[in-house]
Amino acid sequence: MLEKDTDEETEYGSHKSYKFLAFQLLGPNIIDLVNYKKPFKFSLHSVLKFGIQAIETLQIVHNKDFIHRNIKPGNFLIGNTQETSGTFYLIGFGLCKKLNRKNDIVVKPTNKGRFRGSLKYASLNAHNHIEIGRQDDLISLLYILVEFYNGMLPWSDVDEIKIQTLKEQYHGRKLLKRLPKQFLEFESYILSLDYTTDPDYAYLISLLNQAAEENEIDLNAPFE
Repeated sequence: MLEKDTDEETEYGSHKSYKFLAFQLLGPNIIDLVNYKKPFKFSLHSVLKFGIQAIETLQIVHNKDFIHRNIKPGNFLIGNTQETSGTFYLIGFGLCKKLNRKNDIVVKPTNKGRFRGSLKYASLNAHNHIEIGRQDDLISLLYILVEFYNGMLPWSDVDEIKIQTLKEQYHGRKLLKRLPKQFLEFESYILSLDYTTDPDYAYLISLLNQAAEENEIDLNAPFE
């Protein structure tokens, strides 16, 4: 479990033939929070505020040389105390994979990958069985942000076999037309990355901060 600046482990050890790892009790995931809201979407303020936290968290994961490979709303839980009620925590590391580095350089896998992740939020690389990298975690996050702002994705209620086709059709302005212009730069930058490129997380965060400034949004204000 990772939070913006901390990976907080409560207790770990073994008992007889079992090993355990216990974390602090957390609150609901984002899916539950969305379901509390009518209509089922977030304000731009909440989308930007969550997006910045999520990028900071992914930076921690990636800086430890891990790719999450299953970024979806259900894997972001909110804190369960008064102090952490505005903090989201990333869980669900069952599909996580460590980057292979040689001489501090990321080595691109040569074998064909298998589909990893959740259909709705998986990148096109995942659909095409290309090994998932850090940029794919970020694309999955972008899909989440679009869904939260619009209330749905273009492929939310379609047959599974059509999802990849719609993802290929919906990008750029067609996907992001309701969002601030910075999201076009956000998507364009992520799509320019390859498996071996270190993402510029500060740049992505700066884009969301620009969107907040242009829309007169106070990101220090609490989530609605």
